[in-house]
Amino acid sequence: MAKSFHQYSPRAQAIVCAALSIGVLAAAWRVLIEPERAVVETRRARLAIVNADVAKATLVAQRLPAVQKEIASLEAALLQTTAVLSDEKDVQVVLAGLYGLASESNLAMSSFTPKPIAEREQYTEWPIEVGLEGGFHDLARFFDRVASDPRLISVSNLQFRINSLPTRRGLVLATCMATTFVFTPTPPGGKP
Repeated sequence: MAKSFHQYSPRAQAIVCAALSIGVLAAAWRVLIEPERAVVETRRARLAIVNADVAKATLVAQRLPAVQKEIASLEAALLQTTAVLSDEKDVQVVLAGLYGLASESNLAMSSFTPKPIAEREQYTEWPIEVGLEGGFHDLARFFDRVASDPRLISVSNLQFRINSLPTRRGLVLATCMATTFVFTPTPPGGKP
């Protein structure tokens, strides 16, 4: 016949209570604490990722004033460039400018022939063949004035001939390709 719990010796009762307590604690650990430990580990890993992101964002925030300063300097450079590059293609303005420079240099403009334009990423090259007539020193003065003109003009394909029939302007006939540049702004994320 089975004995009652009270009939066992106090030492046996203590061992049974200890065994039951250990079993209850083990069950509680398995059911309650173990899943929470997994959640805590997951949250620690997430915290480490968030801390790394915060560290990166802090570095970016520390660089922000330098980047803003660089943006301001780049915008100033863009403004200077757009001041040199015209934003519209106007034959009359270019013709009047080159004619004025030629007149100031004591040259006659014998021809002015616009050539096909060449599209580039942020600008357009607009070549114009120009014929000039006058003295050699006058021609040098003209090129010096073209170089100091506020509008960006590149001179290439310079060819000289001696005028067999001297006119009142001089003995040198010159042709060159005067290339002016037209700014084509690109809107953000689009084509011009």
